[in-house]
Amino acid sequence: MNSIVLAAEAGAENSFLLPHDINEVIWGGSAFLIVVALIVWKGGPAIKAMWYGRIDKIRTEIETGESARLAAEAELAEVEARIADADAERSRILAEGREAADTVKAQLVAKAASDAEDVRVRGAADIESSKSQASSDLEAEVGLLAIGAAEAVVAHALDEQVQSDLVDDYINKVGTQR
Repeated sequence: MNSIVLAAEAGAENSFLLPHDINEVIWGGSAFLIVVALIVWKGGPAIKAMWYGRIDKIRTEIETGESARLAAEAELAEVEARIADADAERSRILAEGREAADTVKAQLVAKAASDAEDVRVRGAADIESSKSQASSDLEAEVGLLAIGAAEAVVAHALDEQVQSDLVDDYINKVGTQR
């Protein structure tokens, strides 16, 4: 029973506003105020620095992102301009290629004409040389035949019949050799 009385006495109220012991309220309240004051005094600048640091970091990221976006938009505009110029560039390159091909074609045609002319000149010279050689060979053969005929004439006494036979024989020999 004593424990019940002590328990009832410990639970007694001080007043309507302070239901517990007043000393506990004073010491608890003052300890709370001291802790809050220390947090504000020592932790406040650190919390402010962290807070403003975070704000500055976010601001820097936003500015960096904005500058990156602007750079990307500028590069996009440049790429779009290059794409637009690609058709003109393609046309220019094709025109240059056609001009180069025409130049090479003209050079090849001129070289072919020059080579053909050289072949014609050499062919004409070869023909003249062959004609001259054939003429020389024919004159030598005719000379040998004439000498042979002269020897035959000298060896035989020429009468009209022998002379006529000799000329006919010479004509037949020349005709068969050709």
